[in-house]
Amino acid sequence: MAADMADTLSPYDSLPEHLRTLVTDQVEHQGQLALHCLSADQRSMLEDFRTQQGYDFLVDMTAIDHLGMDRTERFEVVYVLRRLGENSHQFRLHVWLSEDSPDLPTVFDLWDSARWGERETHDMFGITFEGNPDLRRFLMPEDYPGFPLLKDYPLRGVGERRQFPKVVPRGDQMVEEEPTDYPTSIGRGMHTPEYNEEVRRDSKPK
Repeated sequence: MAADMADTLSPYDSLPEHLRTLVTDQVEHQGQLALHCLSADQRSMLEDFRTQQGYDFLVDMTAIDHLGMDRTERFEVVYVLRRLGENSHQFRLHVWLSEDSPDLPTVFDLWDSARWGERETHDMFGITFEGNPDLRRFLMPEDYPGFPLLKDYPLRGVGERRQFPKVVPRGDQMVEEEPTDYPTSIGRGMHTPEYNEEVRRDSKPK
């Protein structure tokens, strides 16, 4: 379906019939539509939205870990798509992905910005995007063994603070000190009293 015809329809209604049958759920929240599909259908859905419906801007992409939830699939990869121009529109495609096979085809050939979104998602969740030419880590060290945004990643960390020297100013010199233990909690909104005390202590002027 041509992009100008899709301008007047919702992303779901604009899909050809054989792709509409692949949508497992659609939810609207605060005026934005979210469509859901399985990992096997991710590439064909996104190709249609890019080439036939004119969603020329990948606003963002990330993943959600549903560990412990009553679902067959552990991961949910989220693509935020926007059509620019006079008939601007935005929605999300949620792709369910199993823990046993945490990989998806890359979409960097559809949106070049996906290089970075896929790279960050791989770095934080361990999800692999087949065909991405550069999945090197860029938030964690290249040889780091863990994926920090997984829900079974320990709140105390796995000793990463101990891997890096602590460099502090002493007079006009920078002096290397033995690193301190990792914070008691690293989860946003989950800080323990011990962690808050550590923040207060470390933030005092030396």
